[in-house]
Amino acid sequence: MNKEHYAFISKLFPFRDLKEKQLDAIFNDASVDIKTFVKDSVIYAPDSYEKRVGFVIDGECSVERKRSDGDKMTLNTLTKFSSFGIMAVLSGKDEYPTIIRAARTSTVMFIDGDDMIAIIKKYPTVAMNVMRFLADRVSFLNDKINTLSEKSTLSRLANHLLRCYKTGGERITVSKSKLATQIDVGRASLYRDLDTLTERGLISVEQKSILIIDPIGLERIIK
Repeated sequence: MNKEHYAFISKLFPFRDLKEKQLDAIFNDASVDIKTFVKDSVIYAPDSYEKRVGFVIDGECSVERKRSDGDKMTLNTLTKFSSFGIMAVLSGKDEYPTIIRAARTSTVMFIDGDDMIAIIKKYPTVAMNVMRFLADRVSFLNDKINTLSEKSTLSRLANHLLRCYKTGGERITVSKSKLATQIDVGRASLYRDLDTLTERGLISVEQKSILIIDPIGLERIIK
């Protein structure tokens, strides 16, 4: 394994804090496959997937779910070092819960599911990393449910901005189109609600970022 490979793999969530010799041993034995997907390609779907863990090497992938009306809802965006598939590998279910789609041309590294389970069993550090990752995913999904369960689009936006503030700080870098997708609202509604929060002095909107000025005011909207 060369330095470039080591630099990439050591940043993937299961393999953090492992020594180079351990990584060499793991990847000498594991079945690894690297594939490139063009924009809009479906990588995984509920009825079409493999028991493997995917890690994004380059590009951007979206995690989607179909709504009851047939439209899609984007739950998350995966960029370099992000992963998908670990829950499906560990759960043993025969259906993948979401759709993984290449938002732009993307390269993904896959590790066979059986190999991943063997690695978890052999290396306690990997097992702990996986448990932390799964706990974080549960927390993320709970936050997502709370956001999408808000009745008004304004409270939905306030909830999302407050969650971003608590996890990433007062400045949120995101395009308005992506923000609308994240909270599942139309652009017209988003622009109107952003104007409302700005007029109330709770946020300041720039071209590709939002500054949280009054998080307590956002909490009042939710309550």
